[in-house]
Amino acid sequence: MYIHGYYYNRLEEKISVYILIRGDRSEKVEIGGDGSGITFSDDPVEITSQVNDTFDHLLCSQASIRLLCKNYIKEFFSGSCRDAVVNIYRGTKCLFAGYIEPQTFSQGYNECEDEVELTCVDALSALQYSKYKNVGSPLVLYNKVKAEAQQRTFHDIVMDILNGVMDGIDILGGHDKPLYYDGSKYVAAEKDKQYSILQDISISELLFLGDEEDDVWTQEDVLTEILRYLNLHIRQDGLSLYLFSWETIRSGKSHQWHNLKGVDNLFIDPKILDITTSIVADCDTQISVAETYNQLKLTADVKEMENVVKSPLDSDALCNAFLGMQKYMTEYASDGEGKRAYNGFSELVGHGGTSYDAGSVVDWYVQVRKCQDWRFYGAKKKDLVKDLCQGSNQQDAVNYLGTVPGASMLLSVGSVKKTSGGQDNSLVSKISMTDYLVISVNGNGKDGESEFYPNDSDLLEAIPCAEYVGNEVGGVFSPSDGNTTNYIVISGKMVMNPLMRMTANYYDLKNKPWVSGIIGKPNEVYVWHNTVPSRNNGDGRYYTRRYWKTKSWRNEVVSDDAMDKKNDGGFMPFTGEGPQEFEFKYSAFGDSTDKLSKVGVIQCMLIIGDKCVVEKRPGQFLGSDKVAGTGNGQLSDYVWMKYKTREECSSDDEYYQQSFSVGFDPKIGDKIIGTEFSIQNNLRYTDSVDADGTAIPVRMTDKVHGAVKFIILGPVNSVWEEITRRHPTAFRHTKWSSNTKPILSHVSDILLEELEIKVVSDHGKVGSDGAENDLIYLSDTKEDFVNTKDDLEMKITTALTSEECKTLGVKNGISLSAPLNVVTELSLLGIYNRSNGELAKPEQHYVNDYWQEWHEPRVVMEQNLMDEHGNVSPFDLYRHPAIGKTFHVQGISYNLTSGTAQMTIKEIF
Repeated sequence: MYIHGYYYNRLEEKISVYILIRGDRSEKVEIGGDGSGITFSDDPVEITSQVNDTFDHLLCSQASIRLLCKNYIKEFFSGSCRDAVVNIYRGTKCLFAGYIEPQTFSQGYNECEDEVELTCVDALSALQYSKYKNVGSPLVLYNKVKAEAQQRTFHDIVMDILNGVMDGIDILGGHDKPLYYDGSKYVAAEKDKQYSILQDISISELLFLGDEEDDVWTQEDVLTEILRYLNLHIRQDGLSLYLFSWETIRSGKSHQWHNLKGVDNLFIDPKILDITTSIVADCDTQISVAETYNQLKLTADVKEMENVVKSPLDSDALCNAFLGMQKYMTEYASDGEGKRAYNGFSELVGHGGTSYDAGSVVDWYVQVRKCQDWRFYGAKKKDLVKDLCQGSNQQDAVNYLGTVPGASMLLSVGSVKKTSGGQDNSLVSKISMTDYLVISVNGNGKDGESEFYPNDSDLLEAIPCAEYVGNEVGGVFSPSDGNTTNYIVISGKMVMNPLMRMTANYYDLKNKPWVSGIIGKPNEVYVWHNTVPSRNNGDGRYYTRRYWKTKSWRNEVVSDDAMDKKNDGGFMPFTGEGPQEFEFKYSAFGDSTDKLSKVGVIQCMLIIGDKCVVEKRPGQFLGSDKVAGTGNGQLSDYVWMKYKTREECSSDDEYYQQSFSVGFDPKIGDKIIGTEFSIQNNLRYTDSVDADGTAIPVRMTDKVHGAVKFIILGPVNSVWEEITRRHPTAFRHTKWSSNTKPILSHVSDILLEELEIKVVSDHGKVGSDGAENDLIYLSDTKEDFVNTKDDLEMKITTALTSEECKTLGVKNGISLSAPLNVVTELSLLGIYNRSNGELAKPEQHYVNDYWQEWHEPRVVMEQNLMDEHGNVSPFDLYRHPAIGKTFHVQGISYNLTSGTAQMTIKEIF
């Protein structure tokens, strides 16, 4: 519905009202028109300032439209804020553009003509009703918005918000909607930077999106916090917006305002007007003294970053891909090689228990888990959770791990071990489950160069095996000074799980006659002395596995004959009792013989913004780094390089060398396969970092900032030849010799436990005694009585150098709330204030500017002035001859019927 009309006020000015509901012009109603049933009341239109004081950054206004209606008009009720657009004109100038306030309309039924008052909010006020990026609106999903969040300039953020709320607000059409900026703040004192501060500062959108959907900031919050940080204010005048500092208004100087949305700049030449009887509308002047604060306390709400990416094993992020766990496999083992062990094994297979005391039965339980921030892939980048986890036949998803190398899955694994030959029938009240990230390998146990599996091409085809698709953090990772180093630390546990060879598969053992000779008939199975390695008995053990299946985890499991017939395949949990292979002596990267301490297990890519982590080869120099690589995971081995896409690289080798390995640090004599290790720690106590794990340094000169992308490419194709070697390209192997043994060929799968990827700082090595202290900016005062304004807070916070942290007694962490200086690609440390010519932190400018205004009593006056043909301006100054003071305009309210403006003006100091 399109409703419009006009009337003439006491000054014979034409006042026009336009209301467009849901953009529908098919039904037109003229206010006061024949048969419309709608007329103007005696006092039809009023525009009221909603400004409380100069601490407000959005200087909003509200309009009241009073109509007499014969019938109920349901269209006046707005379900959402932007359903009904309202424009109010005086002559040809738009004085108000906004919306009918949502869910507030009411209309009486008692009179022939009921007076209806439409409360309207301007565009700035309307921002309170919309979340950032319109999260929660139809088809706007929180998870999708968060996943796409990035580092954006203040300009892009502000323009998105203002363009969105101003879109469609011009009912008549054809008018510009400029945003004028006074150029009062800029990132450097150069003249050419005067109007570009919004383009020169960026911040991570994740700050506004919170940890969950309920935490998303409103668009009003986002705009307010950006303006508070810069100590700027925005006022709407019809279809125009003005961005300014109070210092510009108080100066009373003529000034060029730059249109941030175009080239038509605006020159404003303020006037100084005496408040005399010739311009006042009445004698109803109100004079008061504003409250005085001789101390201002500004708290910086620093949003620290902890996780670089949310771990797929984070208990808060994990959920079940299937509703319950189920028994997946049973191990039967009989330690020893002689007749007692043989007979015990026969009893285990035949009856599930034995009187042989060295026999055991272990039931393994699994449950597939998922994490919405991660994707886990199989062959041809098959999404395993999406494709295999449909609520039934959970064992099929788990068994898939045994079919291809490089497949990944989250599994919760637990076991119940029955000792005393499996005859222990005590009740188990709870099964302890452990969460793992499992990466399949499925080696074939062969060592020949043309025989081993998986080979180079198998591993290349399997890339990637897992990928972080969430958006945990962004922002600035590089520290703000050269004395500080930040670190991305990868920690957890990992094991290269051995192949678990069986005496024979369970189906054959159960259904075929046992013979003692190797050469048997097809329907016979060889068992006698056919043992496999045991950690408890030097003669080995008789061993087999039985698999189970069920359509629903609620149902009883039954034998999985198809799996029982296999000699390998399926998922193999880490039992801690399988073979241990390849004794560690020392390791070498490439074909070098450097002695190393790291055995690479998985290869990863970490991309932040346009930079990626590259691990240097031994002797290699990269970028501006003057330290040669060692290949053993030392801090100096990791550098940040410009990331190149696959299309920008000449080969797979070039592309995938933009990566680094994560492995463990074995001691001489440790067995590489079959032993659980902690992820390598390359931090020393002298690094002043409270963390353990593989640390990747991030320095100021690295200029690392932006959204984070983390990919697990797959297993590292290392070989063993008395020493451990690996190729610069993870999926390739080094040169072959007669003694070379491919490690992955002897691995069933790789299990990661307690994986975390965090970001920490050395705090400039000045300590972190202020770890629990809030960051507070406080104005100085020498008065005996202190009236403190302590409700001031900034949610966008400036980074600190290590020396500043030491002085302030706070820690120098990595903050999501810290903006980036786009020009330098470093943390923003200060901005230039034109009014005082100083370069300082925005928080310091804020405290100083407001202290100057509020530390002494200031007169605030409310005065009605005649507003004929728009002669009242928010940029003019007003002088009161009787009290000898000059005032600036804080807010203006208009009574368009009487042609007056109520001015709220404050004393200039």
